[in-house]
Amino acid sequence: MDDNTAETRKGTIAALNAALEELESGEGLSRFVDGHGLMSRRFEFEWREPKLEIDFRLPYARVLADEESQQDDDAEIGAAIRMAILLLTVDGEKANDIDGMSLSVWVDESGAGYSIRDAEGEVVDSGDDWSGLVHRLESALPEGEESLSVIWP
Repeated sequence: MDDNTAETRKGTIAALNAALEELESGEGLSRFVDGHGLMSRRFEFEWREPKLEIDFRLPYARVLADEESQQDDDAEIGAAIRMAILLLTVDGEKANDIDGMSLSVWVDESGAGYSIRDAEGEVVDSGDDWSGLVHRLESALPEGEESLSVIWP
């Protein structure tokens, strides 16, 4: 990874942390939000590298939805933000379990998923349960790196 990519990654992690703080404070999310209107606002985060692709698109601030649905939306966005931070923290090329492989992670209203492909493009692991992926990534964190809990609601 070159210095520009490392700096971009650090800046993006900082922006994601700030977004998580906004979300958890209850003040409302202003970062990574697109759309307008009463029901069409969305949390959107996308990252593209040769070894890592992230595509997260979840509903946000659906004014006409009941309070429980809005809380569920916020919980899913919080989990997605934590996952994005974890993915960007772990340098895929140095991670023991995914060395030489590419990782694709996504979430939208229909569900969440991931796939890990080898150098030939063959899927070696995939699923819609992020717990196995989180375990792989946490084990690849550098020594002393703080762990994040990614709990999908």
